Order: sequence, then C-alpha cells, then structure tokens
Amino acid sequence: MADINRLATTQLGKINNWEDKKASTITPISFPGQNAELTEGVDTLGIISYINISGRLTGSFETMQSTINVIKTILDGAQTLPTTFFSPFINGTRVGTTLTAVKRQGHIGTNTSVTSNKLVDSTANFDSWGVEDGKTTDVDGVTMEADYVKNLITGEVANVTNVDSDTSLTLSSDIFTSSGTPYAVTTNINVKVLSFDVRWEIPGMTYVDYQMSLMQVR
Repeated sequence: MADINRLATTQLGKINNWEDKKASTITPISFPGQNAELTEGVDTLGIISYINISGRLTGSFETMQSTINVIKTILDGAQTLPTTFFSPFINGTRVGTTLTAVKRQGHIGTNTSVTSNKLVDSTANFDSWGVEDGKTTDVDGVTMEADYVKNLITGEVANVTNVDSDTSLTLSSDIFTSSGTPYAVTTNINVKVLSFDVRWEIPGMTYVDYQMSLMQVR
C-alpha cells in the first residue's frame, strides 16, 4: 500500500507518534564570510514551530537503507532549500509572500457519496482547511505542491487536481467507487530537517524505527 506521510517524494512509512510544539529559542547566527570557529555569532530570539515524529520503515534491507540515506543526505548539508512535508496530521499555518497566514489542516474521514474521479464528503471543509491542488490560486499567489488523498481500504493514492469546494476534491484517478469509504487527505508545509535518528532491530532487520525533528519554515 502506498503511504501519504512523505518528505518530498520519500515515503516515511507508518507514523507512531506525532508532536507539534512551539518554542522560544535563541539561535546563534554566524557572520558571513568568517571562520565559524572564530566567530561568536549573534543571538536572536524567535518563536519556532517544531514537529517531532517517530515511525517505522518496513521492507527489504536495501529499501530501508535507501530511504535512510535519502533523509540523511538532506540533513547532512544538502538541504539548501526547504523540503515539502506531506501528512494528514498537519495542523498549522503557512505564511506566503504577502505574509498572509493560510490554515493548513489534514483530515481523516469517510466519503458520503460517489462521483467519478472525486472525493466527496459533506462533512468536510477542504477549502477552509487549506488543501492544495498545485495551482496558483492561493490568497497570496504562492504555488504549493498538490496534496494527496488515500483510500484507506484499498491503499490507492491520488493527487488533488482541483479543490472544488469545502466538500469536494477532484482527483488524478478514480479511487473511490463506493460511499462510506474511509480516506485520509494530506496538507503540506515547508520544513527543514533538524535531526533524524534510526534504531535497527537486529538480527531480523525487517523493520527500522526512527525519530525525526522538523522545523516549519515559510
């Protein structure tokens, strides 16, 4: 089954725990063009939004190792730009170029009727929650990557190609053929990876547990 908890295109397996928190922090900032070892830096007080998650990767040793290497590469200096993080558990805001805060909320629910290539849920608030379809129609004109929808019975995943209304999404494929089907819909935010730690279970090595800390950025 496909997974919709993703760091860019890298699937994060099954998430076991999720923590959102905000912290007031003092951050050392190096002066540009100077040797960091000889520079004391500047302390700046700011409010930082963190997401701490723990999860489990499963599959072959090679597949799990490849996923770990991708995330470690991002962490070890390759992350020159923010990375898009997708999950139905996101509940926060995104700030765009006009400094307008846009609500970002994922959802797990059940569809209430069936229309070809759509997810219809009369109890949802997809537009108000900030679900994205990849178009430049945001209030501040910022293009975000399209969110994902997962059929929790079949495991099929489709992209959101249009946010029709608060209760309807157009999808890239027809993954709902009956009403009363549970689903998950992501939202996405931009993040930087702060830490990523893994613990192998030996000798079986059929799964690996991980802990990851992310910082939300604009």
